[in-house]
Amino acid sequence: MKKSFISIVIIFTIFGHTVLFAQDTSNKVNMLEIVISNLVSRVEALEKRVNALEKNLTPGVSKTPKSAPANKELLKPPLKDGFEDIGSGFFVRNVRFDQFGSNVLFTGEIANRSEKNYRFAKFTLEIYDERDLLVKKEEFTIPDIPKDSTKPFEAMLIGIETGLINKYVIKTTE
Repeated sequence: MKKSFISIVIIFTIFGHTVLFAQDTSNKVNMLEIVISNLVSRVEALEKRVNALEKNLTPGVSKTPKSAPANKELLKPPLKDGFEDIGSGFFVRNVRFDQFGSNVLFTGEIANRSEKNYRFAKFTLEIYDERDLLVKKEEFTIPDIPKDSTKPFEAMLIGIETGLINKYVIKTTE
């Protein structure tokens, strides 16, 4: 009788540690996501400050803004091959979403057809359910996307299942 009691305690203890380890790992991953998000925001703020300083210190450059052509869209034809316009000169295609544990991983391609090289391009991903109610809104960034280039992207939505997704919207943020 003593022997079976000890076995149960050992199994419960091992199982208890496994659950605790999984929770600790999940908490660490969540904290790392927050830290990375904060770091990206800081880098973007620094990039804006550097750009402002470069504009003010560049000799021989007029400080009056250039006027944009009236029909800027006519200068570059819109992208074909399944690309959708998401604003500010960016286009998206081949968007997929797959269940990734208790999360959803969005993947696809984003093309930069704007006139600007981006060190970090920021986007929002909005998820809507079958009643067109906003379920989740998440921001993601793509590093180093020069003009006239196409790059793959990934965005992880924490705590969402693919069954909740009826519609998604990807937009630029500026």
